[in-house]
Amino acid sequence: MTSPGRYQFHELIATGGMGEVWRATDTVLRRDVAVKLLKPEYADDEVSRSRFESEGRHAAALHHPHICAVYDVGEMPTASGLMRPYLVMELVDGKPLSELIAGGDGLDPEVVRDLLGQAGDALAAPHRAGIVHRDVKPANLLVTPDKQVKVTDFGIARAASSSSITSTGQVMGTPQYLSPEQARGEMATPASDVYSLGIVAWESLVGHRPFQKDTPVATAIAHLHDPVPPLPGSVPPDLAAVVMRALEKDPAKRYPDAAAFTAALRGLDTQRTDTPAAGIPLGLAGGAALGALAGAGGAAAADETRAIPSTTVVSRPPAAATPAAVAAEPERGRRRWWQLGVLNWVLIVLLLLVVFAIGLLAWFLSHGSSASPAAGQPSTPAAHHSAHAKKAAKAFNLPASCYAGSTVDTAAADLRQQGLMSREHAVPPQPGHAADTVQYVTPCRDVRKGEVVVIKYFQAAATSAPPAPASPTPSHTSSAPASPTSTVTVTPSPTSSPTISPSGTSTAGSAGDNQQ
Repeated sequence: MTSPGRYQFHELIATGGMGEVWRATDTVLRRDVAVKLLKPEYADDEVSRSRFESEGRHAAALHHPHICAVYDVGEMPTASGLMRPYLVMELVDGKPLSELIAGGDGLDPEVVRDLLGQAGDALAAPHRAGIVHRDVKPANLLVTPDKQVKVTDFGIARAASSSSITSTGQVMGTPQYLSPEQARGEMATPASDVYSLGIVAWESLVGHRPFQKDTPVATAIAHLHDPVPPLPGSVPPDLAAVVMRALEKDPAKRYPDAAAFTAALRGLDTQRTDTPAAGIPLGLAGGAALGALAGAGGAAAADETRAIPSTTVVSRPPAAATPAAVAAEPERGRRRWWQLGVLNWVLIVLLLLVVFAIGLLAWFLSHGSSASPAAGQPSTPAAHHSAHAKKAAKAFNLPASCYAGSTVDTAAADLRQQGLMSREHAVPPQPGHAADTVQYVTPCRDVRKGEVVVIKYFQAAATSAPPAPASPTPSHTSSAPASPTSTVTVTPSPTSSPTISPSGTSTAGSAGDNQQ
């Protein structure tokens, strides 16, 4: 249908958790475009609007033949008067890579080499500009009929020097493609995008993901601990070596950025890529499991960008010894045993001192607390120290699941038993989550008795259909909405929109910014 503004909307061609993409015509420049609209239910959410703005700002600043271009930004009114942000993007006649590998058989290795090389070329541009995509996955790689790749959806991209919009203790991204350092809650780097490219390459070659668990947290932990499954023997050794190096748990052992990854794919890498890490057979680079983490979460939708709790930082395996170090090992071994002996005695003495200090402190707390200073008399330094120690001793962590999936009443009762106060906060309903079940609680770490903990839970779905929004009527502006102050919660729900005439044309740009 025709809009009274600059853009004439024709048909809905893609929809996701927060956005919808329409085929449209730019009546001023007389060209077909894709218009990506923020869904009406998120129009007044500051975090959603900020991520929408971030996508437009980052993509518009990048100019590369393999990046979906952003032409314009603006707002249009909803039926209730709220302004819906929109992006006007390049219309790509193609399909997401996720559709091409959905059959489960994997693609030809040389096709994978070509497609991932183009994706690497595209991501090299933001890496040079200091921008990390943070959500590289097959759904965000569009492939045209002539096998040209377009990278899209910079909704959660971030400049390396900027701070995250996500709340403390959460990680944004799609768990199946999340790098280990992102799962630990560390800052993403270009090497993090390289890891995600490695996961996409592995999935494209095999036909399924290397790590797929029942919950988002379990999947993220698998990236930390589980060894990478071996690639089939049909994959050329040089390609397999590049993919396995990209999937190293330690980012320092990966390719530093997308440009280096692409050079290695095309046989231009000057560094060693044909052998795995020392002591690890080819196909198992990435190492064995490193310790155990407790975690739980709700069921994850495939390819969904979401906020997940960051996991515990784990140590990395030591580097292999050099030949010179091996030659000098006997003498160093004797010296080390002597040093270890001295060190053991020092540790024993320190341990005894610590035990003595703890015992003394416990005696003082048990015998000195009853003799509190009289009214009007100043407390002694020892009393201040005792009170500080008691306060510090009360800090504790809530379960790693943050009560996700529990009922509100269960979570509130458990918090009360631990001496905490709770405050409930309802969030919009989400498919797959029952009403009155907990999304998460915050804070989860270093809480003390008497502290207030916020319980975020899914409210019941509305029983009546929401009012239909007005026809998309773009009101062109030159800037995007305000910056975020809270974490977004995804509530995929279809909304009425301009008249939809079904079309077989494939998606243009990604509406799958399913962020939570």
